[in-house]
Amino acid sequence: MPERFLIVDDDADSTFLARRNLQSVFPDSVVEHAASGQAALDLLRDGEFTAVVTDYRMPWMDGLTLVRRIRELNLHMPIVMRTAMEDLENAARAAGVDYVLPWFRWRDLGEVVKELLHCPTAGEHHHKG
Repeated sequence: MPERFLIVDDDADSTFLARRNLQSVFPDSVVEHAASGQAALDLLRDGEFTAVVTDYRMPWMDGLTLVRRIRELNLHMPIVMRTAMEDLENAARAAGVDYVLPWFRWRDLGEVVKELLHCPTAGEHHHKG
């Protein structure tokens, strides 16, 4: 089964870069895109995704709210959140984000996702407590 990734971002350029980074590491993967948190939730309710990559800043619903909603649906796939804000890490982890990717490391996206998928504890560390 090829991987199926969901990129949640309202910006076309960063969506393009995310797709390119994911497909360079996962050449056979299917990459879907949602321009808003609500659209992302609709897609997630309909299908299985290997991992989700979301931006933090989006209109209507920010990335943290989206992640909390995803976890409320009891979905445990790894979630990577991209942000330009340094101090978001704790809030993101509390919401259920597996990896906070600072914007300047954006090129590492594919590798980060690969690492999360091969790490058996990914997606579980924030449910204990």
